[in-house]
Amino acid sequence: MNIKRRVIVLMMGLAAPILVYAADGVPKDRDGKTVVDAVCSKCHASGAQGAPRIGDQEAWRPRLKRGLDVTVRSAIEGHGSMPSRGGMSALTDNEIRNAVVYMFNPAQPAQK
Repeated sequence: MNIKRRVIVLMMGLAAPILVYAADGVPKDRDGKTVVDAVCSKCHASGAQGAPRIGDQEAWRPRLKRGLDVTVRSAIEGHGSMPSRGGMSALTDNEIRNAVVYMFNPAQPAQK
């Protein structure tokens, strides 16, 4: 693989960087599982500070009641004790959307 096609995003507080592979110089959004494992799981795995747990659809339903776009916008802007973009400003809007969808239903196959 050509090194020019690999973009390395260093994420604060993580032991290892997330590698994002690009095709023809265009960065590829990370899938929901990758984003959740790297950033969101710090709080959403344990339910810290009231964060809905990964895969707990009952906890996620009230948040998604007003629609996925509203929930994603809340994650982008920050909500309660959660900082904007989960504290990782390098996340794209689509990566945050992928993470929210994954946390609601981690058993669902990732969309490409």
